[in-house]
Amino acid sequence: MTTAKIIRHRHKYHHYMNDDLKDVREETFFKIVFSDPKEFDLWKTWCLENDGLYDYDKENSCQKGSLPQLEIFRDEICWCDIMAYYLVHVAGFNFHSVIEPYKGEVYIK
Repeated sequence: MTTAKIIRHRHKYHHYMNDDLKDVREETFFKIVFSDPKEFDLWKTWCLENDGLYDYDKENSCQKGSLPQLEIFRDEICWCDIMAYYLVHVAGFNFHSVIEPYKGEVYIK
């Protein structure tokens, strides 16, 4: 059995002025992890074939690459949409479970 996980990382940024909280901004980033390294290579190749680049910055827990360009995702998309689409419709994985509290999803094949 091969597993794949889509893992969510949230970063909160607090803006203070004279010890007074003025703004809180949150950014969400997604990482994909495979139990089989060959699957990761296939994922990266698929991204490149679709004019994207999966370049995850482990140190800062964020993506630095570009989203694959797919006709099915013409409007607002994010990495989690692309990753789930790839796992289910391209790589043949099936949804297995959610990582609680909702920090991602697990897929198997």
